[in-house]
Amino acid sequence: MAAAAPQLQRILGDALNEGGWFGEAHASQVRQAVREPDEGARAERIEELIAEETRMGMLIGVAVGWELARELGTIPGEDEGEPETSGGN
Repeated sequence: MAAAAPQLQRILGDALNEGGWFGEAHASQVRQAVREPDEGARAERIEELIAEETRMGMLIGVAVGWELARELGTIPGEDEGEPETSGGN
């Protein structure tokens, strides 16, 4: 896993860039946050941006992981012999 980590970081960065996350809208939000005159409000805005970036990264990571699992045929519950786990009766 350690050997693959740099490649995974690049894949995540590429996905965020292609999805427009690091486009002009994001850059504008960063500029607005750092120009906030109130120190407390500035810290809050920056923390919000970091949290949003983290959530986006996690969502993309999960999507990539699920797609990789699908390609490798390793998604639990998708084999015909395994019972469904939907919980419905």
